[in-house]
Amino acid sequence: MIPMVDTLTGGALDALFVYLSILGMLLLVATILRLKVPFLKKYHIPAALIAGVIGLILGPYFLNIIPKTITTVWSNMSGRLIVLVFAPMLMGKSEKLTGSTEFVKKSICSASWCYLACAVQYALPILLTVLILTPVFGVDPLFGATVEAGWAGGHGTAAGMAAVYEELGWMDGQSLAVTSATFGLAFGIIGGVILINVGVRKGWAACLNKAAGITNDEDELYVGENRPVNTRSSVSAGVVDNFAFHAAILSVAVFVGYILNVAIKKYTGISISWFVTALFGGLFLQKVLDRTPWGDAVDKATLSRIQGIALEFLVAGAVASVNVSVVIEFAIPLLLTQGTMAVMMIFLNTWYARRTLGDYWFEQSMVLFGTFTGVAATGMLLLKTCDPEAKSDALTVYAARAPFTSWAVGGGLITSLAPVWIAQFGGLVTGLGFLAAAVVCFLIPVFIGHWKKHPGYN
Repeated sequence: MIPMVDTLTGGALDALFVYLSILGMLLLVATILRLKVPFLKKYHIPAALIAGVIGLILGPYFLNIIPKTITTVWSNMSGRLIVLVFAPMLMGKSEKLTGSTEFVKKSICSASWCYLACAVQYALPILLTVLILTPVFGVDPLFGATVEAGWAGGHGTAAGMAAVYEELGWMDGQSLAVTSATFGLAFGIIGGVILINVGVRKGWAACLNKAAGITNDEDELYVGENRPVNTRSSVSAGVVDNFAFHAAILSVAVFVGYILNVAIKKYTGISISWFVTALFGGLFLQKVLDRTPWGDAVDKATLSRIQGIALEFLVAGAVASVNVSVVIEFAIPLLLTQGTMAVMMIFLNTWYARRTLGDYWFEQSMVLFGTFTGVAATGMLLLKTCDPEAKSDALTVYAARAPFTSWAVGGGLITSLAPVWIAQFGGLVTGLGFLAAAVVCFLIPVFIGHWKKHPGYN
């Protein structure tokens, strides 16, 4: 087993550095495997996912070489690294971020997709629970609320809902929600990679095609003069390193987001994820800089590289720290609800997304699919897999819709209120209410004139 760092003598920072270095080593090993193993190349398996799986195998649930204390730190770290991924999304000059009618419609459709997925993740499991699972298996009516809490909310939300379930008298809620989150995360990663490969064969993917199947190391490992230039320096190296300069700018955006987050919670009582307010912090900072000669000093490509570093460690840590415990007693009800939801998510990701999300519909739907089956990290992983060079506007659209959805679904206000509604109004009324909301969300693209079957890219 890897020895623990003595936090009393070495300090908590030493421990964090050691745990990060272990994760970095896993990422390095995974990169070598990704370059050398044909299967991993053929199916576009990212190194971050490979590193996470290696960490999971070495972790406390299998070989127990990496102790739970380390994987817990990795899990908690993921919730912080996502702030660095979101903060620069609306910063820098970008031709993709416009106020055009098409962009606004795509953002609205992306937001409606999120609310539709949320409504479906409540409506179907709740109605299944009321009509079948409670009469046949005797499960608690609140069982239907665990899918959205686990799939759209992720492990953090699932664990955090314990107080809500316990207050309503259901002590098994947290365990089942966490198990649901494990199902969702596994389906999101495995199913997402399968969907990407199906999308490549069918020509749905605009940024990845059959020609993208790598056949030799040289195509993915750049050497000599073949190395691409992907950042631009904004200030002289004699003043400050370019990455340090942009990291300093990003620090301001993150801090503004933190202050905004605290203020919103204090004065409104509404809890919003830090990464959402950091996104606004970045936008605010960019608007301030645009009024000064410093407006063009922000290089979006450099910010993207910083995002990439955070994202690689985020994904690897999140996968490696997955809680694999399963509640055997509720295996059949879990399989019924999870299986039903899996079919619906595939439907939303393919048939529905193709008709509503416009150009780059597949890339947009994959990041949403990953987010609403696991966590934001899963969505970023799938987007990075199907759009490795960030050619699409999927990330920008994803960022634009986030402020309108993150406060409500996937660990937001609706997630916390749904079990209360079930207890107060009954599962049937609540399930039918969510079903009605799903129908409205389903039709929003029709109402705004953005319903059109988008062709493939073959």
